[in-house]
Amino acid sequence: MFNKKNYLLNCDVCDTRKINEEDYSGYEKMMINADVVVVSAASKSVLNRLPVTINQDCTIEIADDIDVELKTINGSYEITGTTAVQEHTLLIVNGSLNIHPGTEDTLAKYEKIHVNGSVRCPKSLEGYLTKLSANGSVSMYPDDCVILDSTFIVDKYFPMRAKEGKKYYVENKVIVQDKAVDLGKLVQKNVQFVTKQLIVPEEMVESCVELFDEKVDFVVIPAGMTLHYGDAVLNEQLLEKEGSNIYVYGKLNVPEDCDVESLAESVEKIVVKGNVVLKKEQEGCFKKINVEYSQLEFKWEGRIIENKPSARVDKALLEGSPNKVLVRNAATIKIASDVTPELILDRLMIENCAKVACNEEQESAIAAVAQNVAKIGESEGEELPGMMDGIKDLLSTKMINADNYIM
Repeated sequence: MFNKKNYLLNCDVCDTRKINEEDYSGYEKMMINADVVVVSAASKSVLNRLPVTINQDCTIEIADDIDVELKTINGSYEITGTTAVQEHTLLIVNGSLNIHPGTEDTLAKYEKIHVNGSVRCPKSLEGYLTKLSANGSVSMYPDDCVILDSTFIVDKYFPMRAKEGKKYYVENKVIVQDKAVDLGKLVQKNVQFVTKQLIVPEEMVESCVELFDEKVDFVVIPAGMTLHYGDAVLNEQLLEKEGSNIYVYGKLNVPEDCDVESLAESVEKIVVKGNVVLKKEQEGCFKKINVEYSQLEFKWEGRIIENKPSARVDKALLEGSPNKVLVRNAATIKIASDVTPELILDRLMIENCAKVACNEEQESAIAAVAQNVAKIGESEGEELPGMMDGIKDLLSTKMINADNYIM
């Protein structure tokens, strides 16, 4: 019925180096959506002559005279001294990449390395990273370190397991949560930590100073308080487990059914490193507790419509929702013509939607209550023609979906 006038390619990696201009010259429009596009000087010239739009995160150019082996890894990957790799390999990692010491010869064989994630590499190999591009963080660690988790909680068994004179690299932070941990044993073993931050009880600061250098950021938990690392829920179970003096390194959530006044009698002090999340009506009772926090974050108490391909908002819905209506994560929202601008301003909130279809009178009110909305406007009568145009475009388009595609 329709001639294939358009070309749409969706893929993770698009290799254009062997592209033949004659194969694509008949298309009126072309679009390539890819994470990585591989080009050469010759293929760039061809692409510039074609009616093509390319949406990509990264473009990698390879010389025309180099025969490249493409290797794609979905997930974490490690390069060690025993990693088998061919000369002129293009490595694409959709995950984290860990490069081990002593891999100079292996790294030299890669033509390019692109990582959609974080990269960890020994300091001695920093000069070999000129071939590398990454969308995430790139961290360097001393070659003589043993690598631990990026956030490492020191338990009571670690001092027994730690090796004499070893350095341990922790990318983000070291946490001492259990006051029974024998940090003196680590000092005796001449252990060192290389990290950015230490979270430690005040009672244990002196016993662990020798384990860290002067650049480490110390977060000291006040004496007598119990550290709860991570988000917490204010309830009887929390107080039974952690006691009446609690330092929450994260958010504190106050459940809707929480008897705040009753719990307040059991709390000596709570320090919250992050926000406190609660209902507006709980604010008064909560502030009677001896608590320190960054800020209060009130729970949404109105109606929520979310994660829908389309949603309709009319006068009856808004008038029946005294606590407002929040519409979020919807592709299209249609505002009925019987909804006044005043009702929109008083009862509606919109977040993260591609399009809000409304009449001209409603547009300014929608703009005032919307966040992260790509398009606002258009009347009801325009919806069907737009849909038909989309169907026609789809039928006249050659569409290709692939992980890796060679043009």
